[in-house]
Amino acid sequence: MSKRKREHACGGRCGVEGCDKTYASKKCLTAHQKPKELCPVCAKMYVDLVRHMERIHPEQAPPKRTCLRCPIADKKGFRFVKEKTRKCLQDDKRRAERRSKRRAKEIARRQALGIGIEDMEELVPFVMPSNHTRQDIAEKIHTRWLEMEGDDAGGFVKPVLEPFNIFQLTLERNCNTPDHFIDNDLENISLVVLGINNRAVHKKNNTSLTGTYGKGTVAELKRRRQLPVDLDAIMARESKTSAKGKDNVVYNSCMNTHYVDKKTQAQFDSLQEFFHHGLELLRNQGARCAISDIPMDGHRGSDATFFQPSLDAIDPTLGHVKGNLRWVILCLNATDCAKRNKGDSKKSRWTKQKFLQYIGVTLE
Repeated sequence: MSKRKREHACGGRCGVEGCDKTYASKKCLTAHQKPKELCPVCAKMYVDLVRHMERIHPEQAPPKRTCLRCPIADKKGFRFVKEKTRKCLQDDKRRAERRSKRRAKEIARRQALGIGIEDMEELVPFVMPSNHTRQDIAEKIHTRWLEMEGDDAGGFVKPVLEPFNIFQLTLERNCNTPDHFIDNDLENISLVVLGINNRAVHKKNNTSLTGTYGKGTVAELKRRRQLPVDLDAIMARESKTSAKGKDNVVYNSCMNTHYVDKKTQAQFDSLQEFFHHGLELLRNQGARCAISDIPMDGHRGSDATFFQPSLDAIDPTLGHVKGNLRWVILCLNATDCAKRNKGDSKKSRWTKQKFLQYIGVTLE
């Protein structure tokens, strides 16, 4: 006897309420659930409308996507900017998909409890801009970059158009709620160096570091370098070991690192051992950032979230191990791409000299 085929039921997930269709393979079910579009000629629904138009109605098919030529002489730099634009749009698309999934779960929960959904906010579907639109956005960014002397955070270093560099150009959202390019414009974008582009946001207004302080970001960093440190108070707060509290930033940072870094697990037998090593390192630094000398007195949930302690591997290729660790303020612990860099990885790391160069302070 032949084996019984597995049946994959739709159960209405295609959008048609009460759909009872079943398929022998998951691939066929996925194709069935894929959203369909209406053909303007034959008035039928198709999964791949573009392919249908090209095969059946070639005279009315949309123009094929073309590879647009670089509009400026700096081809390498413009390619870098356009790739940054594409990655930001892809990030916006993923965030929109997560919002849509959360909303669908909330609707299902409310329907199960018999609660209405009238008060729920309607989501605006994300539409990926065309290649021509991405080209226009990249041109605006490149034009604005040409006019810059520093960056939009008030830094004294102009962002560079090259990867694996702590001073490379990045597109930071001022407010993290909307997408990067509102109406395909740059109103929500700050052109800043990679070193200060961090996912940390202000709790109350959901803004980034640059969105919070604007052009005065560097001035704020300079001001905080002169503040005193209450080491005893910081150590008393950070010595807590409960993972549920909002004040124990050091413990949470050590816990997250120990969980994901295999090299850390191999060197430290337990999380407690690694945590006490991190506490001792924090005390030896005097609770000041190893890069900027700014007091690390912020904590999660406060207005000073950007200045809370964050554990950093000096050389990311070596992992979070003894002799390769330092505590820095969260806003300076940027994503380091040194692990993917086959060349000189030192360009992608913060040093005290690079930070002083960025804020315009010269060593005497």
